[in-house]
Amino acid sequence: MSRTRELARITEHAVPKTDPETDVSEGEEPAATCPYCDRPFRRERLCDLHVGTAHEERTESEREAYEVAVEAESEELFQYHLKVAGALGAAYAVLFLLAVVGFSL
Repeated sequence: MSRTRELARITEHAVPKTDPETDVSEGEEPAATCPYCDRPFRRERLCDLHVGTAHEERTESEREAYEVAVEAESEELFQYHLKVAGALGAAYAVLFLLAVVGFSL
């Protein structure tokens, strides 16, 4: 077997083929299913985002649900950024105080 084929085989098995955020495990009931391609989703918001980005023939209510889902994702991302900025600020403050105390001894 050639080296290229071997690397392709290893890569194929090493890279997961599922997205754990959206895929529904066996025995788990999907929260929503795409009305166009029947793909199951763990959360309804993920289905709304999928329909809004993957399917052109969406209805007006699906378009509105997509806009609400995008806004919710934007708010979650903003909150995450605030938490990260706060954590970095706190780490910087602690390191600064340790430096002040360390150099004053």
